[in-house]
Amino acid sequence: MKGKVKIYNATRIEKDKRKELSEKVAEEAVLRIFLNEQEIVVLSCTPYDQTYLAVGFLISDGFLKSKEEIRNINTSEDRVTVYTDSSYKIPETSQLQGILTSGCGKGKSFANWEEIDPLEDVLIDLDFSLSPDQILEVMSQFEKRSELFRETAGVHSAALAKKDGIILFNEDIGRHNAVDKVLGESLLKGIKLKDKFLVISGRVSSDIVSKLKHSGLSTVVSRTAPTGLAVRMAQKLGITLVGFVRGSRMTVYSFPVRIQ
Repeated sequence: MKGKVKIYNATRIEKDKRKELSEKVAEEAVLRIFLNEQEIVVLSCTPYDQTYLAVGFLISDGFLKSKEEIRNINTSEDRVTVYTDSSYKIPETSQLQGILTSGCGKGKSFANWEEIDPLEDVLIDLDFSLSPDQILEVMSQFEKRSELFRETAGVHSAALAKKDGIILFNEDIGRHNAVDKVLGESLLKGIKLKDKFLVISGRVSSDIVSKLKHSGLSTVVSRTAPTGLAVRMAQKLGITLVGFVRGSRMTVYSFPVRIQ
């Protein structure tokens, strides 16, 4: 936990009683991400696995498409710079707001995801499927892995999983960061995503769905709720969105055909 947690003096108040104690608190740092010396974004994050975070962000937000585009990575305490060929140009359609770009369909570029026709514009792969029991087992494994959350209650968790268990796991103060750390690690380690799915601890919002589409994952599973916009996007983009995975139940909001 070194670097992730710091101990602070605090006062606990319960009814009319006060108690002085030492509390473990998740640390926060600022990370600047550059692409060929151009600053792309500044993120608040948990200060570890910054290289995975930077690469995952650039992939999941549409700035890069594959590991082959990366020539070198320079990581310092508060900055990660990812280098590509000198001929590389940042796509004009790339947006920090999570708007989908040309990676979402058959070579088309969409300024607005609502323009997408799932039958015409999106190559939907339905070969991958999961059983409810597999999802429940992976979620059980997932909840046991979150050591930093148990220490501080101040972070989100994300994992890349296959049918029989978790492959990669990470945590961060930001749920998007946790997802990007997992995606970045999978890319740099050459892990294929076709038969994998994403597990997250927090709310499934539209930008999480956008990250899935850019990365090539087809299924996301969460123990909590989605937003309405995330559900509509998932329905358009061919993403299976599963929420409220708790106990023995779950709610499938889109493409339930993948849950056999």
